[in-house]
Amino acid sequence: MKKLFLFATVAVAIAGCKSSNELDEGEEVINMLPKTRAIELTQEEKTYVEKNTDFSFNLFKTISNMPKGKKSSIISPISVTYVMGMLNDGATGETAKEIGTVLGFGYNEVKAVNEFCQKLIEEAPKTDSSVTLEVANTVISNKFMNVKLESQYEKDMKNYYSAEVSSLDFSKKDEALKQINGWCKKKTDNMIPEILKENELNIDALLLLMNAIYFKATWTDKFDKKDTKNEDFTAMDGQKKSLPMMHRKAMALYSENEMCQMLNLPYGSGDKWSMKVLLPKEGKTIDTVISSMSSLWWKELTNYQNAWSAEVDIMIPRFKTDFETDLVEPLSAMGAPTMFTSSAEFPNISSNIKEGLHVGLMKQKAAIEVNEEGTKAAAVTVAMMDLMSPGPGHQPEKVDFHCNRPFIYVIQEASSGVIFFIGTYRGE
Repeated sequence: MKKLFLFATVAVAIAGCKSSNELDEGEEVINMLPKTRAIELTQEEKTYVEKNTDFSFNLFKTISNMPKGKKSSIISPISVTYVMGMLNDGATGETAKEIGTVLGFGYNEVKAVNEFCQKLIEEAPKTDSSVTLEVANTVISNKFMNVKLESQYEKDMKNYYSAEVSSLDFSKKDEALKQINGWCKKKTDNMIPEILKENELNIDALLLLMNAIYFKATWTDKFDKKDTKNEDFTAMDGQKKSLPMMHRKAMALYSENEMCQMLNLPYGSGDKWSMKVLLPKEGKTIDTVISSMSSLWWKELTNYQNAWSAEVDIMIPRFKTDFETDLVEPLSAMGAPTMFTSSAEFPNISSNIKEGLHVGLMKQKAAIEVNEEGTKAAAVTVAMMDLMSPGPGHQPEKVDFHCNRPFIYVIQEASSGVIFFIGTYRGE
């Protein structure tokens, strides 16, 4: 940011000494610089962010404790939040209470959830003009089952979630899957080409709620490809494998606690988006770090008052990870099981189907690619609704931050504090 500020200052100073034509050229140069803006949150919305951070970490913990979570993983908790928000808009009773509580908003806060999601959907993509963030939502009803949406629900989906509302004939499975998966592929720049397989789309399903997120950003200070070389990475089982390690020495924001070291790697203009890499200290594992995560723990670790600028010797692998996870089990374990059962209450979604509507399938696919240039990440979350019959201290000036063992990473937007992606890299 210092270099950026200096360049802008010099450009203005030179322009002030030139003719009007040259002044226009100077203004044009300045206009080419990345533009940033903060997401303005009310005090109540800041509380919601803290609650959503707890939701993010609780979801990450729950999935990490599942057998599949013991491999390199990535999830987008905000993508799950958006889909749960769309579900919450049509829910009542115990179903709404559980969804609202798990998200951290409490019971009967439909408007608060909708407005919070709306603000993030509309404002987060505008925070840094040099960072790409695209968010898309869609509601697809099944023509074969003659599903009619409640007019208010359709309005809410369009107004708060900028959702596309359409219908498909699920009985024509091949064509329906082509449309559904094609939407995912398009909205994630081909990073998530498929969300549903043939055996997952029920021809008698009533509707699909989907969210897609695509993120692309270059590092504020890129790694030099010439410095990348194969080096040992020690996996969780102690086995060593050779991986392409990126290297860079830089002044960077650094923090640590008794569990881990934390390095802030900024994207774009440098003040809105970053990847925070959490490297467990010797003797600790990523699982012990994950078990400690909470909004308070995160706030203390990432608070600028507890961090400092250090000369850091950075070593981190170039890597790709893709991950698919069922969401029924973790969300049920977190306190929202009713929406997946015959006791679910979603009377405000459909005008002609009031009883028996429940979430029969809910899953997410996510992917990330990290290299010398920057990061690409994407996620798609889907909920398929079916019909069911009722029944610090010391501050070192120089730091070695060598990610030659498993680590955790978090992609976060700074002005709101919202976490968009969380993942682990274990060396696969």
